[in-house]
Amino acid sequence: MGEIIDLNAGGFPLQLISGLVCTAALGLYALLQPASDDDDSNGGGGGGLMQPVA
Repeated sequence: MGEIIDLNAGGFPLQLISGLVCTAALGLYALLQPASDDDDSNGGGGGGLMQPVA
């Protein structure tokens, strides 16, 4: 009893490995999303969220 369980994989901390995996998964998710058409991409006005300052 009282033994410490070492959860290291080859000397790397588990938090570092988990952080890298989560960052890679989030990057892949962002890259695989379809390109959305935002309010600023059509070049005109007509309302919307992104309007130039006059």
